[in-house]
Amino acid sequence: MPTSRKLLNLKEVAALLNMNTEVLRRWLRSGKLPGVKVGSDWRVNSADLEPFFNPAGGGEKATTGGENPKKMCFRFPKWLEFSGLPKQLHDKFGPHAWPVFKKLIELDFEIGRPQDRMLPLNTAELAERTGYDEQTVAAMLEQLHKHKLVKLHQIKSVEYVSIITPIKTPRLILDISYEHGGVKGAPSKALDNSCMRRYLEPGD
Repeated sequence: MPTSRKLLNLKEVAALLNMNTEVLRRWLRSGKLPGVKVGSDWRVNSADLEPFFNPAGGGEKATTGGENPKKMCFRFPKWLEFSGLPKQLHDKFGPHAWPVFKKLIELDFEIGRPQDRMLPLNTAELAERTGYDEQTVAAMLEQLHKHKLVKLHQIKSVEYVSIITPIKTPRLILDISYEHGGVKGAPSKALDNSCMRRYLEPGD
């Protein structure tokens, strides 16, 4: 973990966060990760990476209510895991549903916020990334589409998927503790963080 204030290049940041450099470039362009342009490349201050490494309740930047909001939204909105949705999907569609849906959210979260919110759908790659066979993934996608959790699109010969928002969950984010990524007991401006609101707001 970086402890001194110095500028890191993208390869160094990618190695520290275990992330693809192209994803980091999208984050930098969208402002999700602070950085400065140096020539044709980016540099990131090591201090700006601290929220991604500090555990809940630890370090100078952790809040008294639990986690730093950036940590709560790193790669995945943590509150969804405590919303009752994982159990609901498991009970309705079986053990494969939540992992497939979670991976779709991770991919959606990774690309930022495109205007149409559509992700190119590669079933074979999704199967590889979840560990399931393509038939299982396709069946889960159909169930998620049928029950209005995702939309499946086809434009010419290319398939896309989009997350339907707001996501309907058994527990509201208002009832989930700040420690678990919700806003119960959170600072008054917690929902000013766009990554926490991402799946609460209607899609475009």
